Amino acid sequence: MHISGEPWTEFLIRLAINIVSIFFLIRVVYYPKNSRIKYLFTFFLMGMMIFLIASILDRVSLDMGFALGLFAIFGIIRYRSPSIDLKEMTYLFLVIGVSIINALLEFNMQTLFGLILANLLINVSALLMEYYKPRAYALKRALVFTPSDFSVLNDNQSLLEEIRQNTGIDVLRVELDKINKTKNEVTVWIYFRENNPERVVENPGEGLPPAESPTTWESNDTNSY
Repeated sequence: MHISGEPWTEFLIRLAINIVSIFFLIRVVYYPKNSRIKYLFTFFLMGMMIFLIASILDRVSLDMGFALGLFAIFGIIRYRSPSIDLKEMTYLFLVIGVSIINALLEFNMQTLFGLILANLLINVSALLMEYYKPRAYALKRALVFTPSDFSVLNDNQSLLEEIRQNTGIDVLRVELDKINKTKNEVTVWIYFRENNPERVVENPGEGLPPAESPTTWESNDTNSY
């Protein structure tokens, strides 16, 4: 019995390696540090689908027109879907890459070790980078607040002190983004260390100040500083 042009035992071994590798990547490496459960479904099924498509197409001769058409279809799907964070996009690329490697590498007992090693290298690299943090780095947030006086925007140090008093955060640096005099609001980018009060949230929309408060968190970026 043959599946996608190869013995079913080889196909099942490939499939098992792919399932274990993707599950480890998204459940053990990605999820504990990010806690976005909706992406577990997306990453796992995307990896399975890419593996099956690549396994089948590897046995089919494709002309250039069909290949470009297939690429265009995936491009349309990508541009019509909601944008995702750079980190999730990286994990999505890892899932696709692992699935393609597992599907297309010529399989025999000599290459089995190399296939397992490639999966281990990708997963271990992702695990190390997930838990690695530079000694000196700062979080970046977009802050919308009402200043006591718009003249404070002319003095960066005074603006820093006012933001520190209003938020209780030891802000390292501030960058003015935009001014809305109609609403009497100012949008700035602030940089601060991670060990600040718990009101600083990792995910936008969680733990925001009450609606009547003039201070609102709008973004979730982390920059080295």
